[in-house]
Amino acid sequence: MKHRSWALLVAGDQHGEAPATGSPDLVIAADGGLEAARRWRLRVDAVVGDLDSASEAALDWAKRDGAVIDSHPVDKDATDLELAMAAALAQVEAVHVLLPAGGRLDQAMASLVVLASPRWAALEISATVGEAHVAVVRGLRRLRGEVGEVVSLLAVGGPALVASTTGLLFPLTEEALSPTSGRGTSNVIVAAPPTVEVVEGVLLAIRPAGAPAGLGLAAT
Repeated sequence: MKHRSWALLVAGDQHGEAPATGSPDLVIAADGGLEAARRWRLRVDAVVGDLDSASEAALDWAKRDGAVIDSHPVDKDATDLELAMAAALAQVEAVHVLLPAGGRLDQAMASLVVLASPRWAALEISATVGEAHVAVVRGLRRLRGEVGEVVSLLAVGGPALVASTTGLLFPLTEEALSPTSGRGTSNVIVAAPPTVEVVEGVLLAIRPAGAPAGLGLAAT
């Protein structure tokens, strides 16, 4: 039974300053994410994964602080992020994932695809990738963002039928966005908070860091 409201999930070792995380009810480190959590002095409740990227020093630190260590074989059919998401699913209603910027392109793409999986349909999911922000949109969702910020709506796993949007320069109404089309990219927030209602499929709403308005607006 879910008894906590939201979880912070740290995936992959990350450098730089600690992000503003608020006050999560649960903190889960996915394997190497434990190194970042330790560096940022986050209290970790659970460590999940094959632990091939988490140092013994970091694991000892987590154990001393009372974290549950959920170790899996290296040869497995799920990524560490998937295992961590599964651990959160039974405990919370929302998840915010911290993903590393840069690194391997295949891993970055796989992580975003994993977040859009129907397995987590019961969760409200958002993510920070470096300085970019991502929201997984199913049904009606209010997005974060300031007026003037760019936001792209990208279908994942198949077409996504958008019933309506509000607060965007180029509104979408009863329109199917294809995962193989650029339509939906580079829209602009004109009234905050914007909303998107998806009645079929799933979207990733991405606010790329530092993207100026007026990029050719594929949503036109």
